[in-house]
Amino acid sequence: MARRGHDAEVDEAEASGELNLVPYLDIITTLVIFLIFTFQVIIEFRLIELLPPAYSAQARQANPNPDEEPEIQLTLFIHSQGYKLVTDQPDLGTVDIPKRGDDYDTGRLTQELDRVKKSLSLSESLIITASDDLEYQVVVAAMDAAREYEGRLLFPDVLLAKASAGGG
Repeated sequence: MARRGHDAEVDEAEASGELNLVPYLDIITTLVIFLIFTFQVIIEFRLIELLPPAYSAQARQANPNPDEEPEIQLTLFIHSQGYKLVTDQPDLGTVDIPKRGDDYDTGRLTQELDRVKKSLSLSESLIITASDDLEYQVVVAAMDAAREYEGRLLFPDVLLAKASAGGG
């Protein structure tokens, strides 16, 4: 019984040992198109808008307006022994807030932040630096403690910084 048309061609290809790669190429083409669209969506979700600091001659000056006094910057260091409040002016000193037992004293931290903000007339920005071995909840609790006190905003503008190798 002789076969005709397409079946005869398939038999000849099979007899010669050739593989039909058309279905394989169809699948690969479909997968490539799918992956291109998938990665494009993933890349769009991972884009983060970043505003780099100003880099100009005026931004590099220590105090662009000599009539105004420089703004004091407050930094909160969180380490395994407790909290430490430090300003960028060494003559103002520091405030150490040790842990109470195993817990960080966030109540006292809020009171000290309020006192320091009132006495130094600080803005609403605070830099928080934490050592690498701290749990995330400790940093979040410090941010919550620094946000408000008795219904008044203290430091809603929090900047996170990485602790140096020497610690904080």
